[in-house]
Amino acid sequence: MNIQSMTGFGQAEEKGVRVEVRSVNHRYLDPRFRIPVFINPYEITLRNMIKERFARGRFDVTIALTEKADVKLTINRGLALNLFQALRGLQEDLGLKEGPSLDHLFWFRDILFREEPGYNPEDLICVFESALDRIAEMRQREGENLVDDILTMVDALEKYLEAVRTEIEGALEKTYERIRARISELVKETAIDDTRLLQEAAFLAEKADISEEITRIQSHISQIRKIISEGGTIGRKLDFLLQELLREINTIGSKSSEYRVSDLVIQMKTEIEKIKEQVQNLQ
Repeated sequence: MNIQSMTGFGQAEEKGVRVEVRSVNHRYLDPRFRIPVFINPYEITLRNMIKERFARGRFDVTIALTEKADVKLTINRGLALNLFQALRGLQEDLGLKEGPSLDHLFWFRDILFREEPGYNPEDLICVFESALDRIAEMRQREGENLVDDILTMVDALEKYLEAVRTEIEGALEKTYERIRARISELVKETAIDDTRLLQEAAFLAEKADISEEITRIQSHISQIRKIISEGGTIGRKLDFLLQELLREINTIGSKSSEYRVSDLVIQMKTEIEKIKEQVQNLQ
């Protein structure tokens, strides 16, 4: 069962390259990079590596070179020569005795000298892959914990549903007796037409019948378990089923006038809200 949370962190460091990857909930896959300019040519490759392994989540990627990285110092020789010759010409024009030296070129170090980090692109890819392995492992662990919680809540939801099923058993008989008692109180000494009374009770019981809703809820619960058992990217599928579940439960609440059923409806809606909170974290 490969089910991932969208929350995770992975870090790897080797051969002068350090990579950190964090992921949080997001409706789609959204990689974002904070990397040195000289790594920009490889951003598309790194982005595709994320897309190959993950389906959803916002990924914040930070890449930096460590003190172990080789740094090469390069000099813009052509510009240095032009600057030196220009300084020497200025010295002659001003009639100065002392000419320019190499020390004077240091004043222009920002434009003459450039540090070029030396790193192997293959090392970068390797370290990045290691960071992705670690964030995948963490997302997997978190996903397994979320699924355990969700299944526990689904079990509780099913128990509430079974309690509702028990409450509505004999609904026709209960409705009949309630109507008969009410009418008997209103017309104490008048004979009651049992046939007509039974027809009215049956009509009211049919109007309040919630057996179809219960069947659909049980079907949705079975689908939730099936989707979880199959694994993969399941967050959106479960979210849709939870919306359908909530719709059926609200219908039960509007149809039933039984106090106990109304109380169970509230309990079921509470469980669904708790499940939805957990599902929002699943890839």
